[in-house]
Amino acid sequence: MSGSQFFQIFLYASNWDIVLNLVFIAIALVYILLTGPLVKFISGATPVSGLHRFSFIIGLMFYYFAEGSPLTMLSHELFSMHMAQMTILYIVMPPLLLLGIPEWFVRPLLKIKFFRSLLTFFTKPLIILFIFNGLLSVYHVPAVFDMIMENHLYHNIAHTILLITALCMWWPVICPVEELDKVKPLHKLAYIFANGVLLTPACALIMFADATIYPMYSQVSAFSIMTPLQDQQTGGVIMKITQEVVYITAIALVFSRWFRIQRAQDEKELAEWKKSQLATDKP
Repeated sequence: MSGSQFFQIFLYASNWDIVLNLVFIAIALVYILLTGPLVKFISGATPVSGLHRFSFIIGLMFYYFAEGSPLTMLSHELFSMHMAQMTILYIVMPPLLLLGIPEWFVRPLLKIKFFRSLLTFFTKPLIILFIFNGLLSVYHVPAVFDMIMENHLYHNIAHTILLITALCMWWPVICPVEELDKVKPLHKLAYIFANGVLLTPACALIMFADATIYPMYSQVSAFSIMTPLQDQQTGGVIMKITQEVVYITAIALVFSRWFRIQRAQDEKELAEWKKSQLATDKP
């Protein structure tokens, strides 16, 4: 199959999940209405900026592309497409959704003691850091991987757990609830860096293996434009490069926000000092 024929798969409407598309459109419309025209009718609600709303909608679009496009079919044929799907679902999409979720969406859930306790525990940086990266690494152990991919129930359970842990993993970085955003900017930078380090061994094993390690991808697929080994190595590269781009972007944004806050505090302290000096100099 040529490269042009491969991309033509995405041009046929029959290869897209229309029902799921309608579901995501409905979710997007409800979100837009709640954060737009209806916000004034919701107790405790505050306006949501256009940037945050845009982030949420883009996150939904990524979510649909990962689950409702031909990428889902191709992920069972090509390891590289599987890794592309995993990267979108657990690295790219979660921060976009969290960035677009307003505080007043979450606050009612925090009144449920059990939910608040679970959220508090599973969003502790040192805990979720190892849970998320550990689960993602264990998922790609060949024996575990084959078991999950060959069983529809196991596949859905695994992806649900990974999605929840991915959201929890990003929570310390992009916490929509002010009083729960307790991680200092410097610690956020270290936390993001640590996430990148912990996933590196699994990606390296996949990228630098000299033979295919997943039996279901060991044969040349009808959709393939490369050998199984090249497909496997490409999958590792996709995961690692995308992860690095997303994490570096997150580090830049956290640092930029930290710098703005520090500069504002310095300017405030300088203004107060000048004001005190003027008061002292007065006869």
